[in-house]
Parts: sequence; C-alpha cells; structure tokens
Amino acid sequence: MNLSNQGSQEWLVKGMHCAGCAGRLEAALRAVPEVAEASVNFATSSARVFWKDGLADAFREEGNRSQRVEKIIVQEGFEVELPPLSASEELRRRAAELCEAARRWKFAVAGFAPLAVWTMGGHFWAASALAAEFPGRVFMEMAVSGAVLFGAGRSILHAGWLAAVRRAPDMNVLIGGGAVFAWFGSVAAWLAGIPAHESSYFEAAAGIVTFALFGRWLELRNRFKAGESIFALAELQPGVARVEEGTEIEEKPLAAVEAGMVIRVAPGERIPVDGEVLVGRTTVDESWVTGESAPVVRGPGQKVVGGTLNGDGALRVRVESAGGQAFLQQVLKIVREAQAGKPQIQKMADRVSGQFVLWVMFAALGTVLGWWLLGAGEHRVQTALLHGLSVFVVACPCALGLATTVAILAGTGRGAQLGILFRNGEVLETLAKVRVVAFDKTGTLTQGRLDVVEWWERKSFEGNLMGLVAAAEKESAHPVALAVVRAARQRGMRLGEASCVEAVPGIGLKAIVDGCQILVGSGLCMESAGVSLPETPAQERELRVWIAVNQEFAGWFRVADQIRAEAREVLAELKRRSVEAVLISGDNAVTAGEVAAAVGISRVFAGVRPDAKRNIVRDLQKGGLLAMVGDGVNDTPALAQADVGIAMGGGTASARQTADVTLIRDDLRSLLDAMELSKKTLRVIRENLVLAFGYNALAVPLAAGVLEVWNGWAPGPVVASAAMAVSSVSVVVNALRLRSFGRRR
Repeated sequence: MNLSNQGSQEWLVKGMHCAGCAGRLEAALRAVPEVAEASVNFATSSARVFWKDGLADAFREEGNRSQRVEKIIVQEGFEVELPPLSASEELRRRAAELCEAARRWKFAVAGFAPLAVWTMGGHFWAASALAAEFPGRVFMEMAVSGAVLFGAGRSILHAGWLAAVRRAPDMNVLIGGGAVFAWFGSVAAWLAGIPAHESSYFEAAAGIVTFALFGRWLELRNRFKAGESIFALAELQPGVARVEEGTEIEEKPLAAVEAGMVIRVAPGERIPVDGEVLVGRTTVDESWVTGESAPVVRGPGQKVVGGTLNGDGALRVRVESAGGQAFLQQVLKIVREAQAGKPQIQKMADRVSGQFVLWVMFAALGTVLGWWLLGAGEHRVQTALLHGLSVFVVACPCALGLATTVAILAGTGRGAQLGILFRNGEVLETLAKVRVVAFDKTGTLTQGRLDVVEWWERKSFEGNLMGLVAAAEKESAHPVALAVVRAARQRGMRLGEASCVEAVPGIGLKAIVDGCQILVGSGLCMESAGVSLPETPAQERELRVWIAVNQEFAGWFRVADQIRAEAREVLAELKRRSVEAVLISGDNAVTAGEVAAAVGISRVFAGVRPDAKRNIVRDLQKGGLLAMVGDGVNDTPALAQADVGIAMGGGTASARQTADVTLIRDDLRSLLDAMELSKKTLRVIRENLVLAFGYNALAVPLAAGVLEVWNGWAPGPVVASAAMAVSSVSVVVNALRLRSFGRRR
C-alpha cells in the first residue's frame, strides 16, 4: 500500500519496553475505523497512523479522530503526547528518560550488589560465609530483594501486569514474572521450613530486575546515539527570530514568524528562516545543505536557507518559509517519517516476536516438567524450577524488535547528515537491490543551465565585447542572456547601462550600450539587419550566437548545458558495481547521444515525452529493480513508476515530492552514497537479525540446562538476566556503526 501521499499523524508513546509492546499497540491502532495503516516504532518510541480517505465528515474532523487514537494508546497502558515542536524539547524529553532509567538501575544495583556478596560470597570469602549464617538472614534478603523488585522494578511489574491482563504477554511479563516467581517462591519455601541455602532465590529476583534495568538504560543511551544525527540537524535552527515591527525589533519564537515578515540576522548568527536578502551582503556557511565547506556570498535578491550560518555581514531578510514549511523542517519531517516506517525484512521479525513470549512460556513450562519428571536427586524440584526460571528470563524479544528499527534510525539519520533523504525504511531495502539506474539528461547528468562554452571576438574590441553584450542582456531572463551575464561577472567585467533595449523572441536582442548599437542573435537576425557574417558551415552557423556592433560583425559565442563535473566519475563507478545505466531524455537523438557517449552510457532513449518515459521505465522493470533519477516536472511520472524514484535537490518541487529519495546537495555523487548506505544498512539489519535469532536459539537451551547433563553447569537466573540485557544492547551497538558511514573516505 502506497501511503506516502495520504494524511498522517504522529504521537510520542511512553511506556514501550519491547517489540511486543509495539506490536500490540500497532494491532490495536489498525482496528480503529479511521486508520488505513499504523506503524509503531519501538526504537523511536513513536506511533504514526495514516488516515483513510472518503470518510464521513465526523470521522474526518482532526480532533475527533485524533482523540480516538489517543484513547486507544492510553487503553493499551501507554502514555501519549504530540511530538515536541523543537529539538530542545525533544532532547530534554530524551535526557529525562535517560536520567530516570539511570536512577532506577543505580537504585537496583545499590540493593543487589551487597545482596549478591552476602549470598554468593561464601564461595570466595570465609568471612562472607560466616556472616550469611546469622539468624536474621532471610528477613534481610527478603527486605533488600523486595525493595529492588517492588521499588526499582515497579515500572516492569506494572507494564507486565497490564500486558497479562490484556492477554498480550510481552518482555515485561517474562522479566517481571520471573522475578516475582523467584521472590514469592523463596518466601513460600521459607514459610514451609525449607533451609534458605536450598530454596532462597531472593538474590535472583533482585538480579533479574537489576540487569534488566541496566540493559534498558544502555539500550536507551545507545538508541539516543543512533538518532543523534537528527537532533544535530534540528539544533541547527534557532528557536527565535528578531522581527521588524515598524521601527522596533521584537524577538519572536519561530512558531509566530510568518511569510512576508522582515527579520534581522546579526553577524555570526544562524539564519532562522528561509527567505530573500533585502539589505546586506555576507558569506554564508551552507555546508549542511550543499556539502561544500567554502562559504558562499549572499546579497540583495539572493535566497538564504534556515539553519545556515551567517558570516560577518548583517542582513535584513524577507521571510518566505517558516515553521513547518521551512526547508530544514521539511527535511526533519521526511527523516522522522522514514524512521517510523518498516521495511519488508522486518515483517518476519514482527511475526516471530509477536508469538515469541508464548513460545518462551511453553519452553519454560516444558523445562520444569522435564527436570521434575526426568531429573535425579532429592533436589530435582528446585532444579526444575531454577532452570524454568532461567529460561523465562534469558529469552529476549527486544533484540528482534530492535534489529531493524535501530538500524533504520541510524541509517536514515546518517543519510540526512550527508544530504540524502529517504522517504521511508522500505526504500533503503529496495535501493540496496537495484541493478538498473535510469537517468534524465537535463539537470541530472547536465547542469540544467546554459553556460558560455566558446567565445570569439575581433581583436579591435580588446576584450570588452563580452561586457557590452552582458550590459545589453542583463535585464533579460532568457537562458542565453543569463549565461552571458554570468560569464561576464565571473571575469570581473564592468556592465554599463543599456538603453533602447528591444527583444525579438526566438531571433535576438538589440540595445545601445556606451553609445554603441549592440545586436545579438541568430544568423537570421543578422541577415535581417543586413550584417555580413563570415563563411561558416550551416550546422556550425546554427549553433552560434552572433554579435554585431554598429551594424558590423564583431564576434560570436556558443552556449551549452554542460555535463556535470562528477557525472563521468559516477557512471564509471556504477559500471564497476555492475549496475547498468540508461539515459531517457526528451531531447533530440544527437544531443542525447553526445551526452551519453561523454559519460559512458550505451543505452539511450531520446525524444521521449513524459508519459512515454513512464512506459519505458515500466518495460525496463521487467528485468529487475530499477531506480530513476530526475529533476523536472516531466520526470514525475517516471519517478512514480520506478521502484525507487530519486530527485535531484535542485529540481522542481513536484519531482522532490514524488521521489522516494531526495539528494538535497544536488550532486550525483550523493547517488553513490545513497546506494552504498542502503546496502550497509541492509547488511546491518541482517547481522542484527542473525545476532537476535542466534542469541535466543543458543541461550534458551543453555538456560534449560543442556550443559548440566554433561558437565553439571547451568547459567542460573542472574546470569540469564545479564545475558538478556547484553543481547538487546548488542544489536544497538552494531547499528551504531552506521553513524561513521562516509567519514573515512
């Protein structure tokens, strides 16, 4: 189902502790009548729903349907709030979660550590063994263990109880149930008069909770690291702007800044909004947008982007986009949506983790029955319960739930830092498997603008002819005029004032500059004006733009849409990777063929209309997954048809909105980065799934006591709990490797 263009809404959800929580909530949200699809992400603690189209007006009211969803989230035992408006709020929320998690596990350690020394230290220290025999031992163990279990572990017990009541057991049921069983079992054994050294598992109850809380703190910490790239981007935009109010300057929060307002930006400040410079000239660091470290000059009439860093000049800027419409906020929105999505590879993990807890319960029950019925010795009941408890706490569905989501979190976040916006997580998986890339020509393989590539003038003008022509052309918006003016300014030429400017569409332009009559145009224009041109081959004559001064031939120049400097490098690398490149262009066969030959493309479709581009893409898809790279409105149908549509950052809004991936730095090398990042993210996901499945496949039999049959060793509940915590952290740490993608190249 393609939901990219449907209305959606996102909430932050507190209280999710494992993939089972996310799966249970996701199923509940999908049952809401107004919801077409729901995606709950454990790694980002978020829930996103896509609204159905064609609903009754009552259902389509934002408040009504939003309240329905929020009510479902609360009924499932979670806390809900709308996403924070600023990065600082989000950072404070995450920091508070980390502090609370740290406080809980430190409290648990304060109880468990001395309890562990007290009860288990006798194996190593004689003094500890003597101390453990004093008469009040059981009361002390019961009190300390109870404080850890019912104090620090309160959130686990509460969440586990809610999950059990809703008949949707999750990780909290395993951890909380195991710890409660160990504690109350020890109390019951003491009341029955069984000696403490044979029946007391108070330290196991405290250890299970302690290691579970420590694992969750590490997990939260590393998940925060995986997503810190998105926070780094969000922090680029200031929270306030200084707005002109008549003759006064008032500092306003960005939420109150609207298009049309005029703001002031001091030297060294970050520009808070997208806008146009009215007054002032400065250099601006636009590296997060363009990837170029060198600052660019910005002056009156030029655009600036919110989040970029102003240099040493003061600016007055007219606001064009602010709030949610600003470029940086649009980038953040796309990245958040991508991180909330799920690729196809996660479906298998979701199906497994959805039933995982029930399987573990059956495995634990089978372990108890097996050791009870088949075990030997007078302590076989205690042994059976001990192994069953170990199975209960060693299994870890969290690792399965995090395997995919945390990798997508890290991959899409790193992509945003590199100027690559993935529309959703599924795109990462698809792009990694693409074997054919189709390119548009203009604006994709070429610069998308005309530049002066040849210039010839008679010696009598001594290098001044370009300045005269540029002066005549500087008020024109024609692409040829823009090319000449740009070339003249790059050469530092003075542009005089033109008068009597007269343009003849499709033929040429004439004006008076510095007392000279300037005529610029085609050969037909010159013939009409009676200007004699030198003998030139017909084909070459048509490619040149001719110049006459005071009715005499003065020179000529030629313009062309130049091939991007990086295009040959990118196409060569695609060939090295065994990815076929195809050119699909609306231009004529000669021009398209020249560009294709220059960059190394052998398969060319020329003279293609927009609707035909889509048909060609559809035919090419029969040979495998295909990506289409384009930048214009005419590329939109093909971008939508492709398995992965990729838009150049300098392209039209319609192309960017349709595409699955946007290269905001407008550099074809970003295509290679996007493909490589998608492959590495998919590789990390697969590694994480192997880690998660492998851990559980190995840990459950060991906890059940398989090795005890041969050598008498079994991990026990405390070791099992520690191993469970390590398993979740391992997949997160593995995903963190994606944060360094591209830094060493």
